[in-house]
Amino acid sequence: MIIYKRLIYIILFFMFFSLLISILFMNLVVYSSSEREYWPTEEWQYSTPKKQGLDGKMFEDMVVYLDEENIFVDSIIIIKNGYIVFEDYFIGNYPERKHVLWSVTKSFISALIGIALDKGYLESLDQKALDFFPNISYYDPDPRKENITIENLITMSTGMDWEDDVNYYPMVISENQLEYVFSRPMINDPGTVWNYDTGGTHILSAIIQVATGKTTLEFAKEYLFDPIGISNYSWTQDKQGIYCGGFGLYMKSRDMARFGYLYLNNGSWDNKQIISSEWIQNSTEPHWNYSNGDWGYGYLWWLRPNLDFYSAKGRYEQMIYVLPEEDMVVIFTSNIEPGTYNTDYLIENYILPAVYDKKVSYWFSIIIITIVVLPIILKRRNKK
Repeated sequence: MIIYKRLIYIILFFMFFSLLISILFMNLVVYSSSEREYWPTEEWQYSTPKKQGLDGKMFEDMVVYLDEENIFVDSIIIIKNGYIVFEDYFIGNYPERKHVLWSVTKSFISALIGIALDKGYLESLDQKALDFFPNISYYDPDPRKENITIENLITMSTGMDWEDDVNYYPMVISENQLEYVFSRPMINDPGTVWNYDTGGTHILSAIIQVATGKTTLEFAKEYLFDPIGISNYSWTQDKQGIYCGGFGLYMKSRDMARFGYLYLNNGSWDNKQIISSEWIQNSTEPHWNYSNGDWGYGYLWWLRPNLDFYSAKGRYEQMIYVLPEEDMVVIFTSNIEPGTYNTDYLIENYILPAVYDKKVSYWFSIIIITIVVLPIILKRRNKK
């Protein structure tokens, strides 16, 4: 009888201990690249939300919410543990359609700058932007302009006078976009004030072309697109043949997901380092902070430190979300008018709760075990 009781205690202890361990580590494991079961270079593999520890009903509720609120999303892809667990296309969109990415293009430029540094085409982020264009003509010969560095460009702190709503269209129709950008007057010292600046990212694209001797698209194809399986794309050029650094890239939603997945895996893809992990880390750390640290900006990536995700963000809510703690990538392509809606709401209220609800269910289970089982054990011990 004593042996029987001890056996019961041992079984209950191990059940309790196993459940506790599963709670502590559930959804907190970030896979390393060597642990991946496969790589989506050719095709993505699919799984169910349930198999990957998610509440799939939250995704169904999200689609209902979007429909009821007339929020015009074109596509949604949710990837967990390397598997597509949800994918849907709306309003005539389909998987093979290339979608305009708008300013998501900027995050691709950031990756290419990192690769150019890794490959030795660029020496450092401290290099002066104007050193790459010794023969360029521009107005406003403010000496502070000569101190603008690559780092100032990639953190949007050049000090030049720029308002996207005012300057974007004149830049696009100008005869020489690079000269138009460099002709903007200086209003701050470089590196002192953050200011969203599409013109500055066009300079970065031009720097890539000068430094590598390849067009930005050629460089991207060789060192970024081909290695991770991005094959169906197009990119707009200016009149000088410079690929637009702040917009102009078109790509399939699944290929956007490949780019996000590369960052989720710290720049590694199928045992090959495409971008250095140091660059990924520096790119996704806040170089500028807002709202008491709830928002930040890295190397052309938007950061939400309080929610443990970062994103590439384009006009009309084209989005690549990377959620390292949850081992997830989420893609939205949309046609949402600027200022009317922010898809971060969907991450906070549907995507993340699909994970958190699972955690809560485990905590609920352990509470039930504690309430029901432990009193029984104590009662039996008292009788003894």
